Amino acid sequence: MKKLLYITNIPAPYRQKRYNSMAKIFPKYGIEFEVLYMAKSEPDRQWVIPNDSYQYPHTFYKGIHPVIGNFFAHFNPGLLFRLLKNDYDIAVVAGMSSPTHWLAPFFIRGDKKQIMSVESNLYSTERTTGLGAKIKRILLSKASAYQTTGTPQIEYITFFQPAAKMKPFIKMPNLIDEEVFVQQVRTLRKDKHSLREKFGMDDMTQMWVLPARFVKLKGIIPFISLLEGVKNIKLFLLGDGELSGEIMDVIAKRQLPVVKVGFVQQESLIAYYAAADLFVFPSLKDASPLSPIEACAAGLPLLVSSRIGNLEDVVQYAANGWYYDPIDEKEKGKELIEILSTMQRSTLSEYGDRSYTRYEKKFNTDRCIHEYAKQLSDFIGN
Repeated sequence: MKKLLYITNIPAPYRQKRYNSMAKIFPKYGIEFEVLYMAKSEPDRQWVIPNDSYQYPHTFYKGIHPVIGNFFAHFNPGLLFRLLKNDYDIAVVAGMSSPTHWLAPFFIRGDKKQIMSVESNLYSTERTTGLGAKIKRILLSKASAYQTTGTPQIEYITFFQPAAKMKPFIKMPNLIDEEVFVQQVRTLRKDKHSLREKFGMDDMTQMWVLPARFVKLKGIIPFISLLEGVKNIKLFLLGDGELSGEIMDVIAKRQLPVVKVGFVQQESLIAYYAAADLFVFPSLKDASPLSPIEACAAGLPLLVSSRIGNLEDVVQYAANGWYYDPIDEKEKGKELIEILSTMQRSTLSEYGDRSYTRYEKKFNTDRCIHEYAKQLSDFIGN
């Protein structure tokens, strides 16, 4: 049996199902694993995660966690010294977003295999030159292999580290909990009429949902500005953040068909998915967001930014959704909004059915974990 350490920042509801599935499936491939966490939460991610949902080996490490602007840093000496032990065979470093991520590759013993997990793409990164780029090149050079969610991440890695082309790439898409976003959504949708009434929706008006943090990079204000004068829709903003006040001002000043709900926990989020007719995600840049995957699982058609890193996986244009560049194609975005707002709700539902089909093809948890475990097993040399 080979031991794998998975190094990441904090637990999240969407990660629990993935890690629990890994704990069940990995032993079939001769792998056991443990998750090493840098903290239990971050300031803008105050999820409620039941203790009994941790059905996999894990350890939380103490550390220093300064907040620098919008940057949540983690520095965990105990976790770093844990990597010096000789009781594991392979380590996955999930990202490059904090001091512990940056230092971990230098504490992993030289005789261990090291995988760098990357979700970023060239749209989602700000620094392609200078010190930031140099640090990325150094960190990427330490890896024996790379874990990616799709093709844009491979392009990102080889841009900063061309020599990476000679190393293995292991695909592992972001995964969600099907029990929540498929089964529970479908159960709620059985009484969709009553659910929509609860949200103040009539049978004729389309209900759109946009779950995101209220920060500039999510493109919320540019998107809702395109809704001025649009009839037959109501958009629900599910989130909170630094732009909350400004968003409310724009809604009121322009009399937009938008409702600011605020941050919602997962059990409330799925109720909005079950009632909705369309999912919206207009990020100016986003590495590999989970929300569009959730929307596919929930059987919703998608209108998303072409700048999200998992675009090719979540949307087949005009089959289960649509996309546009929110920076360079604002006119196209406005045209799409006007076209979609005139569609019958039943027609949108048919597009949503194709979203679920796409989800099963691209993101089914058991199939993806089995394929991931096979790739790891081959890489380790079992």
